[in-house]
Amino acid sequence: MGTHEPRATKTKITVTLNHDLVHQLDQLPDTETRSRSHVVEEALRRWLEEYKQKELESQVEEYYLSLSKAEREEDKEWAKIAAKSAKRLWDK
Repeated sequence: MGTHEPRATKTKITVTLNHDLVHQLDQLPDTETRSRSHVVEEALRRWLEEYKQKELESQVEEYYLSLSKAEREEDKEWAKIAAKSAKRLWDK
């Protein structure tokens, strides 16, 4: 299910979870072959990837909102040029 990295040194921590959440975790079929730690680690890894993606999207939006009208017009022209170039490459 996801990319697996070579075994790295693990840090043991203690977390407190809602009883119902732990119960749901224990009901998952995967927990028969995976430890709770593995399932929680995978969930946290996915959440962090999603968080980073949202942060990047927010920065891109902030950048484009900061452009002046002239910069936005120039960006539109570059986008047109790029689209034409891509079309020529894809049509080959």
